[in-house]
Amino acid sequence: MADEHKAKRLEIAHVLFIDIVGYSRLLTDEQSEALQELNQIVRSTEAAREAEAAGALTVLPTGDGMALVFTGSVEEPVECALEIGHALRAQPSLPVRMGIHSGPVHQVKDANERENIAGVGINIAQRVMDCGDAGHILISKRVADDLAQQRRWQPYLHELGDVEVKHGVMVSLVNFYAETIGNPTPPARIGKVRGAVRSTTTATRKGLSPLARAIFVLAGLLLVLASASVIFAPAIMRTLDKRGLATLPQSSATASPSLADTIKSAVAKKITDELKDELSGKRNAAVEPPPTGSAIPEKSIAVLPFDNLSRDPDNAYFAEGVQDEILTRLAKVADLKVISRTSTQHFKSAPDNLPQIAKQLGVMNILEGSVQKANDQVRVNVQLINALTDAHLWAETYDRKLTDIFAVESEISKTIADTLQAKLTGSEKISIAKVPTANTEAYELYLKGRFFWNKRTGADLKRAIDYFNQAIAKDPNYALAYAGLADSYTLLSVFSAASPQDSIPQARVAAKKALELDNTLAEAHASSGRILSGYDYDFERAIAEFERAIQLNPNYATSYHWISNGPLTARGEFDRAITEGKRAVELDPLSMIDNADLGQIYFYARRYDEAISQVGKAIEIDPHSYLAHFYLGQIYQLQGHLTEAIAEYQKAVELDDDPQALAFLGQAQARIGQHDKAQKILSRMTEEAKSRYVSAYSFALMFIALGDKERAIDALERAYREGAANDIITIRVDPMLEDLRGQPRFEALAEKIVPASQFRSATASK
Repeated sequence: MADEHKAKRLEIAHVLFIDIVGYSRLLTDEQSEALQELNQIVRSTEAAREAEAAGALTVLPTGDGMALVFTGSVEEPVECALEIGHALRAQPSLPVRMGIHSGPVHQVKDANERENIAGVGINIAQRVMDCGDAGHILISKRVADDLAQQRRWQPYLHELGDVEVKHGVMVSLVNFYAETIGNPTPPARIGKVRGAVRSTTTATRKGLSPLARAIFVLAGLLLVLASASVIFAPAIMRTLDKRGLATLPQSSATASPSLADTIKSAVAKKITDELKDELSGKRNAAVEPPPTGSAIPEKSIAVLPFDNLSRDPDNAYFAEGVQDEILTRLAKVADLKVISRTSTQHFKSAPDNLPQIAKQLGVMNILEGSVQKANDQVRVNVQLINALTDAHLWAETYDRKLTDIFAVESEISKTIADTLQAKLTGSEKISIAKVPTANTEAYELYLKGRFFWNKRTGADLKRAIDYFNQAIAKDPNYALAYAGLADSYTLLSVFSAASPQDSIPQARVAAKKALELDNTLAEAHASSGRILSGYDYDFERAIAEFERAIQLNPNYATSYHWISNGPLTARGEFDRAITEGKRAVELDPLSMIDNADLGQIYFYARRYDEAISQVGKAIEIDPHSYLAHFYLGQIYQLQGHLTEAIAEYQKAVELDDDPQALAFLGQAQARIGQHDKAQKILSRMTEEAKSRYVSAYSFALMFIALGDKERAIDALERAYREGAANDIITIRVDPMLEDLRGQPRFEALAEKIVPASQFRSATASK
């Protein structure tokens, strides 16, 4: 007896029951093939393999399917069902349904005297599954309650209610699905049961309040409780959820009054809970707005910063690099709207309010993830979420060698595109799958370079240049590293006291090399376009380069940004410049520089109200941006509000020691008669120019305000000779140079920079 008792010792297991729908209608050969195919899919799942290796899985054949009994976590059968569901998407000819339940099981010997498993846990799992149709993953309420404790699973859970199954047992069912997994249609059996209940109770319920109905039902149940408790006790006990079971008193075979009290308490609680649910449902229905059309495109996504789970905090660059690579690959798909990294970095801390983030970024979908790197091993976790509905569309974990990281990034990008039903051209498929380098050391150095390049400070750009050069030393044919080098040198004179005469030639060499190695790099074409317009005054070729970059990567915000505030503005093509600038902001809505430079385009177009509004957005994003403040000062100045302008220029000077901000402050002071202050600033600029780069344009602004037009033109001509075209390509539209118009030398210089044949009237879009 002791051995028999030991053999029947109960334990809680988590059961996934699976069968093939319509199995009995198949031919014998077809049945064998279908079972073999299903078995192969199940056995290949990571969840089943890991549980089996840990000795925590028993597989029971059932004729037309199988039962998988997990003894670890309640999530194991759910993870397994997810993997099976994804695999079955590629096998539409294999209709399968699944049911999951957690309950007691025990060891038994089968007819062949072999150890096996049986118990109510397996039986209920089968009953749950039996309620489903092809494609359904149904789970019991007990399992759903466990899963609901984790945010990840909540969007998958959709309650169906109670249904009576075999032997009069009542089971509370939950449909487990998302947009790409499971079957959202209620099972046919559930619909029929619900319909029958409604048809037999309409007369009784009509006109009764929820409270009256509850009292009526409770009274009826109490009336028959004495005679029915013994018959129906097992069925009722099985309908209680895990919280109810935890609070019930222990009963024995001789304690029937205690059992009756238990049943009365449970029934009353059930009715109370249902009444609360009904009233709560009515309140929610009254306040929840109906779904309406959205201006946000369905095929839009933001890749949020990945969490760095590595022990070494220095690996933060690697986590950011994986995020950036996935984003870059997705950005090459024209059918997707992909938000730039600059904007997504604003949500670096763990985001809780995904709908609000999605609204800010103007997307419907969000990819979250984490990266863990140890030596040559990498684990990448990702999950794709419809942020507007909080539905989980797809999730996956990748455990790979570092050398396989490109394949992982490519696979993730391809799966996301497929999940969002984005159309991929042949060239886009090739681009997504491209391996930029076979040298993992070069790749890590490149990621470090991009990490610092994105910080956009002079010191960080110099660190980026160092890392890109190291990457090139490891792999001399690494085109992306040359593109990063070109980008860094292109921006160096903008964000540091570097002369364009020193930085631009190196940018030009790096961009040329990148394009020689790979002519399909959008970044390299964009850098080339900026060099051609900002330093070579070759606007036609610059526009062609930017357009090529946009063609190669339609979501690369920098291409739209640079073409809009570069050659298009220089040539007075304000309508198109504003359109392209708006597109840059759409793709990078939280980029201070994109918003500020769009405001600057409005300024050049003399659309001052719109300029103030747009620059105001830049200041909201970054109140400490000196650039946005002196942009705002310019607008106020041209509106005739010099006091307000000086206040903004003063803020810019306090925020950064950029000599150009100082020049704007000095010229404004000169214009209101504070010549002593202006002269002091001019002297300071002259002294600083001995040890650092101070743009000739800055001196020109000072000389204009002080009334010395000849020296102002001298300074502009020097800017032209020094190759500082980025400062003076807007010579024909810059309102700050208005006092020089009509001067022969000035007009001759303007003709060299922007020939009249290429210029469109600055007032054309007023």
